Amino acid sequence: MRVVGVTWKLQDDETFMSGLRVWKDGDTPEFIPITTGEQLSLVFRSPRRCVGSVNSLLKSIRCPEDSIILQRRNTRCGSCSAIDFVDPCIRCDGRTCLATSDRRAQCDDTRYAVYLVVFNDETLKVGVSSEKRVRTRWVEQGADFGGVLHLVQGGINARRIEDRLGKNPKVVKQVRGERKIRGLMHKLNLDVAQSIVEDFILETESDELGANVELEDLSSYYSLEDVDTRPHSWRSKNIPIDNRPLVGKVVGMKGSLLVTSLGSAFTVADLKQVIGYRLDYDEDIILLTQSGLMDFF
Repeated sequence: MRVVGVTWKLQDDETFMSGLRVWKDGDTPEFIPITTGEQLSLVFRSPRRCVGSVNSLLKSIRCPEDSIILQRRNTRCGSCSAIDFVDPCIRCDGRTCLATSDRRAQCDDTRYAVYLVVFNDETLKVGVSSEKRVRTRWVEQGADFGGVLHLVQGGINARRIEDRLGKNPKVVKQVRGERKIRGLMHKLNLDVAQSIVEDFILETESDELGANVELEDLSSYYSLEDVDTRPHSWRSKNIPIDNRPLVGKVVGMKGSLLVTSLGSAFTVADLKQVIGYRLDYDEDIILLTQSGLMDFF
């Protein structure tokens, strides 16, 4: 099986189930849950291959060529990226729409949230998500606190606001995995996080921002309270992933970061690094079929 992505699935009780989406035998990606307390024994093998594309029904489609991906930051080959229904939206800044007419119509009909998230190291990030899955988006990133700045109709309008806010030197539009790993041991009080956001809003002086943005504490979703020492990194950039095992007891996940333990030692792995690799896993892991990607947009 091949890793397609890291997933947080919202449950009926408003909790989340984290895990990996994988290509296995069928035409629909399957979901491998990663649950706190389970013992993992995983091995990832090269070469890294294209994860496929998403069609107009928001269904994943296998790469017809099963192309090998050489560039570290890419997960799709050129052909799959060219036909992917939502790929142009990822790079959108609200100036020029490069999506198909069908995707543009869908985007215009969707209500979006422009949001701020705060990480425990006091990093402030601005972003955009559809209103219905904004909390899921926060958890996918491993944010510690999140709040909605503005609700707006249409993705173009939302991206324009995000782009303007992102020019403020106090916020970022992307937080890399290395920074998230370094911040695992930081603890930030909700009141402090709230004051950081309030100061940003006062300084910005924009009519597009809500006067009162109430942050939500997201820490309960991650199950990392028992991590009392800095985890060792599963691998550094110069260490090949091929045939590298990932073993231990699951302590919890935070965004794409998986924390495991062996005895009293903790290890943290950024599972985004293994997207596209073949996964060999313990046969006791239960596979759950994922019906589609509709909830992601």
